[in-house]
Amino acid sequence: MKSKILMSLLALSFAGFTGAASATTIYFNDTECPTCSNGSNVVGNEWNSFGISVSNAYWYIDGRDTFDTMGLSVSPTPGIITLSSVSNGATIDYWVIGGHRSVYEAFDSAHVSLGSLAVDASSGDVLGTHSFLGAVASIEWTGDTGYSQISTLTISAVPEPETYAMLLAGLGLLGFAARRRQQNV
Repeated sequence: MKSKILMSLLALSFAGFTGAASATTIYFNDTECPTCSNGSNVVGNEWNSFGISVSNAYWYIDGRDTFDTMGLSVSPTPGIITLSSVSNGATIDYWVIGGHRSVYEAFDSAHVSLGSLAVDASSGDVLGTHSFLGAVASIEWTGDTGYSQISTLTISAVPEPETYAMLLAGLGLLGFAARRRQQNV
């Protein structure tokens, strides 16, 4: 019976920890940006409600993008997605049109690189998914104009302080229960 109570407390502790921080996925589609039109430059605030701003990119629709046929493409200068608050990591779905090369890179708030991905699509279109780990504040991508895209962006949430408090409280209860159990034996 006591072990069941202990396991229940442990499960509640970790459920509270993992449940409070969820990820946000941005699809860069026409539902999220009803004012976007194919080939139009983005102003930057189209996705503010999702916690990001975009610069130096334009919005596209192209059936060869098998993720969802829509996304962001670089303009002549590197495309930049800036997060309104630092993320615990980010994942992109990317598409590079055949015959071209691209580089995708994530940065922290001090603009220190957290890693990059170089994609060589010289043999044909390349679609893929890549995750950046760490305290991501922005993502930049470069390549030939119009041939380097981001189809979706998933931002990992940073747990709220209340989540850590719930975890610590749960672990404290587990410690208390374990200590009581030792004293009763």
